[in-house]
Amino acid sequence: MMSKGTWQIAAGGVALAATIFVLPTPLFHVASGNADAGAVGLFVLGLALLAAGLGSLGFGLYRRSRDLKTARSYATREPSSLDEDRPVNPYGIPRSYGAVPPLT
Repeated sequence: MMSKGTWQIAAGGVALAATIFVLPTPLFHVASGNADAGAVGLFVLGLALLAAGLGSLGFGLYRRSRDLKTARSYATREPSSLDEDRPVNPYGIPRSYGAVPPLT
């Protein structure tokens, strides 16, 4: 199961990467004062991508941090190994699984 906020972080990263390609040239034309309608349109698109990317990335990081702060228990944990491999006595010597047996 993927953690919460992964899709928002990925979408925010893609939007910010697209901003790098869309925004610089129209920003130069708008800042220098010789922008035509196409440059202004790309400038607005770049600003929208920047705002959407930052917002989505921030929201995804917020959701992930909220998910990481929740307390875990055996009822809410994600299974990482088979439960029959878990020892009944957590302080006992683990099984060797074919390795050298412990000295007794």
